[in-house]
Amino acid sequence: MRQWKLSANAAFFGAQRDRYTQYQPNRTLEEKFALVAQLDLIEGIELKYPFDLENVPLARRLLEQYGLELSAVNVDIKDATFFRFGALSAQDANARDLAATRLCRGMDIAAELGAGLVTTCPLAEGYDYPFEIDYGSAWRYFINTVQQVASHRDDVKLALEYQPHDMQAKPLLNNVGKMLHICAEVDRPNLGANLDVGHSFAAGEAPAEAATLLASKGKLFYMHSNDNTGDGGDWDMISGSVHFWHWLELLFTLDRIGYEGWLGADIAAHQLDAVRAFGANALMLQRMIAFLERMDLDEIARLVEEDGKSPEVYAYLSSHLIPET
Repeated sequence: MRQWKLSANAAFFGAQRDRYTQYQPNRTLEEKFALVAQLDLIEGIELKYPFDLENVPLARRLLEQYGLELSAVNVDIKDATFFRFGALSAQDANARDLAATRLCRGMDIAAELGAGLVTTCPLAEGYDYPFEIDYGSAWRYFINTVQQVASHRDDVKLALEYQPHDMQAKPLLNNVGKMLHICAEVDRPNLGANLDVGHSFAAGEAPAEAATLLASKGKLFYMHSNDNTGDGGDWDMISGSVHFWHWLELLFTLDRIGYEGWLGADIAAHQLDAVRAFGANALMLQRMIAFLERMDLDEIARLVEEDGKSPEVYAYLSSHLIPET
């Protein structure tokens, strides 16, 4: 079975806020690196632009100092100061231009630091109410701006991350179908998806199916590992803590479809500290992979390909999980 490199999103090692309170203290980039470096199973770090990358030479030095790879540059385009009514899809050309400029700068930094990939979750795109936006113009602006950014340079991939319920009641890019739609409309080989597993659960999807659809079009570029309760919230819980069997199916599927990218991680450490939370997530991923490696994956595939074999599939899986006495 394939072994994927694991990465941690540095943003979760600094201040974390929701509408009620702040859970973690503000930390410098040096402090974030020092925390991530404590995680033995983590080989990469995802850095946020502009916040983590105001000083690119410092980021380069820290990457070298701690022996971490830059898995992706995560570009923030949700700041209400500039993007209150949208970023990539905004009616305001100035907002669209600023969002595009940020993404293009992120691509340049990614290339400079050897990452080759930029990701962004377009949270500013969406609406709350009927009659709030003109859907046709919003999608037209969205597609055109993404096309402009993807055309900036061919050597860096742009991975969009869909999200079903945040920040607006109805985000524009809220499921795998719309993700594939914008990829088809933009029609650039370097545009694809960052599949956030928790977002896929929140969208009512089976992440293994979403990954299969994206990979079938060559659009599965990157992943954020996590879990959630499936109630629509974006809880960023430890992978496999809620949807254990779905996570096994996803890892099995990633191996079968030949995914070679990073397994990044977005884990919200509200009551926990980030090192313990991300450490538990990495250990769960490692152990779920090890569990699958104890089985005959071709036998699982054979059973899945036959109709009506779900009882046999779970008998086989559970026999390796709970030995018979």
